[in-house]
Amino acid sequence: MSKTNITVRFSDIDMAGNVHNSKYLSYFEQARIDFLTQISGLNWDWRKQGLLIGRIEVDYIHPLHLRDKVFIKTSCDHVGNKSFTLSYTLFKKTQDGELLCTRGRSILICMNFETNLSVPIFQEWRKYLMKSATS
Repeated sequence: MSKTNITVRFSDIDMAGNVHNSKYLSYFEQARIDFLTQISGLNWDWRKQGLLIGRIEVDYIHPLHLRDKVFIKTSCDHVGNKSFTLSYTLFKKTQDGELLCTRGRSILICMNFETNLSVPIFQEWRKYLMKSATS
């Protein structure tokens, strides 16, 4: 599991004063990159071996606002042959602790971009993903 702090920017806010629904996908992307960097390190060649997003789900529970202190916990839920599922739980800090605001999931497909074909989950990642999925 990884934890990513998110900064809510003024440009994330809609006319009603809430974070616009589309911005949550960017927040999940930032958390996903942090999670994947733990697996792959900084020297992974994403242009050769990378990922495609097969599906994204978002459940909005409570709105976010400018200056909210926000963080996302990212974990692996499922490991298949060529794909895996990451789950995101987005919280904001409150006076009483933490409030769950959003849940999300993404199915990620491993790709070899030199052949433009899906491939089995990269061997370097499988052990870490399996461990995360059982934690």
